[in-house]
Amino acid sequence: MPRSALRVRPATAVDVPALLALGDELRDGLLPDTGARLRTTGAATRGVLEQRYLEALADPDRHLVVVVNEDEEPLGMALLTVASANALLDLPAVHMSHAVVADRHKRRGAGKALVTAAAAYAEARGLDQIVVSVHPGSRDANRFFARLGFAPLAVRRVAPVAVVRRRLAMGESARTPDHVVRSRPSRLARRSLPTLGRADTEV
Repeated sequence: MPRSALRVRPATAVDVPALLALGDELRDGLLPDTGARLRTTGAATRGVLEQRYLEALADPDRHLVVVVNEDEEPLGMALLTVASANALLDLPAVHMSHAVVADRHKRRGAGKALVTAAAAYAEARGLDQIVVSVHPGSRDANRFFARLGFAPLAVRRVAPVAVVRRRLAMGESARTPDHVVRSRPSRLARRSLPTLGRADTEV
């Protein structure tokens, strides 16, 4: 399919089933096990996800777009919003999140079409920066955006509060005021050291 046949348009309620399928692929790429569980949790979860897409479609501050082929088949999606580029700097930028192209449609220009749409969205609002959210474990996505000139801005790490509490408690119990960490030389190093009398050692 020629790349010129691809176009990006605002998503509509008719696209919701395709958006849900693309969302599944996005979750599978980030958390394969979790993504599989989400798809098998029944109609209740599916209904919640569908409602979230409908809310995004109705929100004027969120611009949900799809890239389609000449048959109007959605090949990928992205969510565009405007927010500060950095939490400490009041510099607005277009944020491109939930960007995904269906596996069977990759390497056909759909990803570049979405980035082009994000650039046009930024230019229309007089903004100079585009910020894209990429999972650090997604090697292909990181390479794709790097080739287009995107540089790392920050590394965001996530952890359950319970895990953080447990690690903090472990650290506090392990380190007392008079706790000294002594490193022992390796077995090979000990063999090469001169033999010391008791008066020359510290216990």
